[in-house]
Amino acid sequence: RELYRRLKRHLDYIKLMLPHWMTPDQRGKGLYADYLFNAIAGNWERKRPVWVMLMVNSLTETDIRSRGVPVLDLYLAQEAERMKKKTGAVERVEEQCHPLNGLNFSQV
Repeated sequence: RELYRRLKRHLDYIKLMLPHWMTPDQRGKGLYADYLFNAIAGNWERKRPVWVMLMVNSLTETDIRSRGVPVLDLYLAQEAERMKKKTGAVERVEEQCHPLNGLNFSQV
């Protein structure tokens, strides 16, 4: 319970700081702090611990400043959502998650 609270507080802090960490170039390309936060941390409570750890490690000022425009699949998903189109996966969740979910603590 305490770890969850700490993580939630940290993510609230990140969400607050994200607009300050973004570069003018990122804003000029149409990247918004809320969008970026949701792209990285959206639905974090439903992820396995190893995925949450990787997500938290990527939520630093340096990493945020180095982010560019969204990758193609994310862009297409956003466009589909904007146009209220139905989307689906090409790969099964198991195929995407198996490599990381199979790591043991020493590998992590």
